[in-house]
Amino acid sequence: MISITASPLSGPFFREGNSTAVLFIHGFSATPSELYPVALQLHATKGYTVKGPLLPGHGSLPEELNHTVWTDWYETVEEEMHNLRAQYDKVVLAGLSMGALLALHAGCRLEGINAVAAINAPIYNRQPWLTLLAPVIQYIKPYFPKKMDETRARLEEEGRFAYNVTPVQAFRSMMKLRGIVMRELDRLTAPLLVIQSLQDQSVRTESADYIMKHATRCRACLLKLPRSGHIATMGPEKDIIVQSIIKLADG
Repeated sequence: MISITASPLSGPFFREGNSTAVLFIHGFSATPSELYPVALQLHATKGYTVKGPLLPGHGSLPEELNHTVWTDWYETVEEEMHNLRAQYDKVVLAGLSMGALLALHAGCRLEGINAVAAINAPIYNRQPWLTLLAPVIQYIKPYFPKKMDETRARLEEEGRFAYNVTPVQAFRSMMKLRGIVMRELDRLTAPLLVIQSLQDQSVRTESADYIMKHATRCRACLLKLPRSGHIATMGPEKDIIVQSIIKLADG
């Protein structure tokens, strides 16, 4: 296994604060860098302890990600959650995209989670053909290139590190996680904040509606961001995300 780090922006972050800890979970093929702006603001304004682990296969080379499966990513989340639970009075999970799926899965399975924030969870994505054809594509084109558009270029300039290709085998594994989460949402009892960007380039907005409809055992709140894209945590409404997480954590 190759263990080199491709960028100093790709590593984990941790800032010690008060007895409320927020565990940030990044998205597929990305790194904690995409959540750092929100985490830093929460730490600065409320004094929360904030942590953003780097999930296995991420932050190095795309080939590394194709050698992992969703259970590898989830094991990291579970371990980090248990460590925080042992040290802090309150633990909140906040996930972006695939990280939202992992946060929801943890919320359905684990005790001791005080609240869950799911940001742009990919229940329905805007490229359903990739999901359908991935079993074949993974052998023909194991790394599917991502489009370098203006938004992606801006995010890179602002410090986000992510792979420029989609490792298809790992993508298939994420879709398995999605299916599990879709079937288990009625097990979630912790307070839930669902955040959906209305300008999301990757995830259909109906994803949030699905979660709200099926998370029937918890107190759930839906926040729609009219001006934000998929990486809402680095977008024009990130301050709204910060305030909504504060309300969730302090509620």
